[in-house]
Amino acid sequence: MKNLLIGIILFFLFSCSSNPQNTIARDQEELLIEKPKINYKLNSLPKDINVIYFSNSNIQTAFPEEVKGLLTNYYSFSKKNKYFPNIKFINLNVISSCSFVLNSDAYNFIFFLKESIDNKPYDLCLNRFTNKNVLVVSDFDDNSTLKKFRRFLVNRNEDKYELIRFMDSYSNFAMIIDNEVTNDKYEIGDFWKKEFKKEVAEYRTFNEGDYSQDIFTNLLLLEQSFKRKRKLSRLISKELSHKSRARQDIDALFLSVSTREARNLKPALDYSYNEEMEVFLANDWVGDFQFLKADKDLDGVISIEIPFMLPTPIPIELRALQNKSRNFAIGYDAFEIVLLTKGARDLSKVTYKGLTGKITFRNNDIDRKSKIFKVRNGTYEYLN
Repeated sequence: MKNLLIGIILFFLFSCSSNPQNTIARDQEELLIEKPKINYKLNSLPKDINVIYFSNSNIQTAFPEEVKGLLTNYYSFSKKNKYFPNIKFINLNVISSCSFVLNSDAYNFIFFLKESIDNKPYDLCLNRFTNKNVLVVSDFDDNSTLKKFRRFLVNRNEDKYELIRFMDSYSNFAMIIDNEVTNDKYEIGDFWKKEFKKEVAEYRTFNEGDYSQDIFTNLLLLEQSFKRKRKLSRLISKELSHKSRARQDIDALFLSVSTREARNLKPALDYSYNEEMEVFLANDWVGDFQFLKADKDLDGVISIEIPFMLPTPIPIELRALQNKSRNFAIGYDAFEIVLLTKGARDLSKVTYKGLTGKITFRNNDIDRKSKIFKVRNGTYEYLN
């Protein structure tokens, strides 16, 4: 029954035709996603697994994306290695209490993601977990109840701060633009000033309906340049040819906005400003936008993203996937992490190029690095 259920889920996940965006020849690009070539100790892998998640759906098969990602990796691994643990699915949203019975020897995946928990008081329930066979998979870092367990953390803030650190070698005086969703321009500025002793020239929020060109006209003081030209023309009663001069103290722009908004802002900056200025984008992670194979509007932008959302070769079992999502990638990598922590012979020597980034292990910590890249002539140059 369990395998039938998993088979039904995977049938709806995939179609027979592959997504052409993901069929880039493997020998033409650096492999960003690749499983380690190791021999697993199959007898050390858990025989019982509890997948604990939160979903508003009462339909048993309506799993959230993170659970679908885990099941996809499980199905692929089990076919190759004849590994068939007993899997129990526990949706805390449709269980009235914490009265479910947990096998003390089972391995517990706890998916604790912001969009699914909706600030509900699950702490009391999750605090009952006492065994050490727990992996908390989370996209935020502010839940004290779960900090006692091993955690796999994938969140935007980690990537944002990594990109700010990378900006250090490019800039001394930056301007920062956020949007109404991220609302973090001052947080970014404080980190930039405190950590690197750098300066922020301007802060601005890009609101829905703002005209991109006006933002840079104001920020770069181009209007003042036009006013000087008009004043001088009136004084000498002659129309002057004029090349606008923007302020020269800004050497970088940090965008904390959606990728769609960045596609408007970057061409507007290029039009307004003729000088060299590095542009950094920490996209807002709203929705599951995929970077395109050729993205001329973002040309010159330095950004950071999990590899799964980039146009890069992916594992063969995922090439027919209809839609990519970060939560799917999180679940897929979570299962791989348990395979490695339980089945690898020397975990300290293992590097997993996962869907969410490069994953390494240090004592009880799981380190993850997304990919920093620059869009250059529509292609991706990977920088870290």
